[in-house]
Order: sequence, then C-alpha cells, then structure tokens
Amino acid sequence: MPKKNKTKITLKPNGKYYALLIGNSNYDNNGWDDLVSPINDISAIKSVLDKSFKFEKIKMVKDGTKKEIFKAFQDLSKLTTTNDYVLIYYSGHGMVKAKQAYWIPKDGSLEWGNGDWININELNIFLTEIKAHHLALMVDSCYVGGKFKGINVLDMNNNEHRPIINEKFEDYLNLRSRSVLSSGSTGQVSDTAPNSNNSIFALSFLNMLNISKNQSSPMNMRTIAFNLENAYAGNYNQKPYYYHPDTWKHLGGDFIFIPKKNLK
Repeated sequence: MPKKNKTKITLKPNGKYYALLIGNSNYDNNGWDDLVSPINDISAIKSVLDKSFKFEKIKMVKDGTKKEIFKAFQDLSKLTTTNDYVLIYYSGHGMVKAKQAYWIPKDGSLEWGNGDWININELNIFLTEIKAHHLALMVDSCYVGGKFKGINVLDMNNNEHRPIINEKFEDYLNLRSRSVLSSGSTGQVSDTAPNSNNSIFALSFLNMLNISKNQSSPMNMRTIAFNLENAYAGNYNQKPYYYHPDTWKHLGGDFIFIPKKNLK
C-alpha cells in the first residue's frame, strides 16, 4: 500500500525572528562554582536554529558581565519591531535574596549587596521595552523560574491532525504572545544531565527542535513546555514552570519555531 503523503503545515510570519542566547559557565574566581552546561547549551541551540530555522540574527553572550548582558538587551530592543518574534535564553547561576530573584553574571560577587547581580525587576524593564509581537523567555537557572510577574498535544504524524494544527498555529502566530519557560520555579537545578555536557532543560529543548526539523512540523512553546515536564518526570526536586506574566500583556498567542521548509 503506498505511503500517504503528509499534509504540509506552512506558516507566514509577519515579522522576523531574533534570538539572544546568554550562557555563563566560567565565573571570576568570586566563590561561584563554574558550570559545564551553559556555554555548551547555547552553542548547540544556536547551531540548530542557524541550520534549520530562519532567524534574522542570533546574538550570543558567553560568560557575560552585568554590563555586557544589559548591553545585549539594549541592542536587541533597538533591533526589533512590533512585528517580530524574539527568543531570549539564559543559562547560568541564579539566586534569591529576600524573595527577590537575580541572575548572576560572570563578575557577580558571592554575597549580595555590591550591585553586581542582575535584578529580575531590572530585566522586566528591558523585556517590556523590547518591541516584539512574540517574546519568549527561557531560563535554565536556580531559583529564578517563577519570579517574572496540563495540555493535550496533537499527533504531528497523524495526517488528520495536521490541518487542525495548521489552523491553530495561524491563530497562535497572529495573536500577541508573552511567555516564560524555566527549568525550575524556586529550587536549585542541576548543571548537566547524566553522561552529558548539556543540561536536561537544554537537551529536551534541542530534542524538540530536532523533532520539529525532522518531521517538518512547526513547534510551539506550549508543546515544548509539556515535553520538558515529561523529561523531569520523577525528579521531585526540580519541576519546569511555564506561564505568562500578567504585566507583559499576553493576548493568547504562542511562540512558534518554524522550520525553513514550513515557511510560505
């Protein structure tokens, strides 16, 4: 019996795709342990996005200081328009002090109080000023996940589902989206997965991007979040967290990774 051809899902974004990937692995002998996965993770993610997805520009910050990370956000804000789709990925140390969450840059002191940690409230200002139709933030860091103020997945291989997916994705693409996906909400997260130089968070994300590429099927952030939760099944110390901060004015869209083959 001849193999039935799949219905192709094609989408036409109104704007361009941009990404800012931040990975801090090597800290300045200031008491923070060096990390294996962050730079490995963002390098692998950039490689897949460059090869299989159409991103206008992917900016990487490796072992960034506070000043360098802030500058990258400023540059991104100047680059993007209200039609664009922006992905921001951070991997590195994070910490909470008096219920306030921080990212730790490579030059951050071990103790709070020297002004060299990155306050999530400061990042909120940068993020609300970035002009984008879709803005997705992925955070692979301790303690930070839920500090920015269950689902059925359709079968990508089922030809009957693909027209439904196409229609839903067009809605997701056209509606404004603001989302955060983190590797944990309030606790400590692991650096690397067993027998790997990447984190569980990054490996799961990369796996979903590769499935999207190999099946020629766009992949939305909600589906990535669902599969990421499955990747942490049985890990009671770390649970991924996916949400839409109230102050970011999410309007029902969803960030979609579109393989080059699926672009109109």
